[in-house]
Amino acid sequence: MSTDRETTRVVRSWLDDGVTKLPDRVLDAVLDQVPATPQRRSGWSAWRSYRMSTYAKLAAAAAAVLVVAIAGYQLLPRGGGVGGQPTVAPSPSPSVLARGMFVVVGYTTTIDATGSGTNVSGTLQASNRDGAFTVALHCERTIDGLRWIGGDVTESTDLDNAPVGSRTAVILQQGSPAKAIFYFQMHDPASASCLAFFDDALKGGPLTDDMLEPITGTVQLAP
Repeated sequence: MSTDRETTRVVRSWLDDGVTKLPDRVLDAVLDQVPATPQRRSGWSAWRSYRMSTYAKLAAAAAAVLVVAIAGYQLLPRGGGVGGQPTVAPSPSPSVLARGMFVVVGYTTTIDATGSGTNVSGTLQASNRDGAFTVALHCERTIDGLRWIGGDVTESTDLDNAPVGSRTAVILQQGSPAKAIFYFQMHDPASASCLAFFDDALKGGPLTDDMLEPITGTVQLAP
């Protein structure tokens, strides 16, 4: 029994130290016990099988860690950044072209326009005792220090000055007080474009400062 225990102790010691091959003297001592105790070989085989399955489990775990590491690397953002997908900065809002409410030459006027050149959007609404009209604004130009803002009449009860389908412009001058005037295409043939409407308006002569009227109210104009 003492030999049995001694052999078991030595074998356990060698296996715990990670040795995969037993010295001959230990192996001989174990084999000597086989005829007397056949159960011992069965138990040692199970023990050896347990040791081998442990190594197999460790190898499988190492392989799993490697797979996770590779998958994690594939998910990392490229370009040295940290975190998820790069964000896109929002587009800047269009700059204010003209905004305000005022009265000029008898028209109570509200304007809210953004953009510049031929990329203008917004509306102008004007009304007096004879009727009202709405203009979809499309273009602007500064001519001789005056800001022209024009577009197409989309709604109207002012059929003499601003019939639907005609073009209308408001001309604004900054100052204290600010000044303004309307230019109506009325029933003349439509100009080829919004900017061409300004050119056609000036064919009758330049617009001078004394033609504009002071406004009552406020209007914000782009510089």
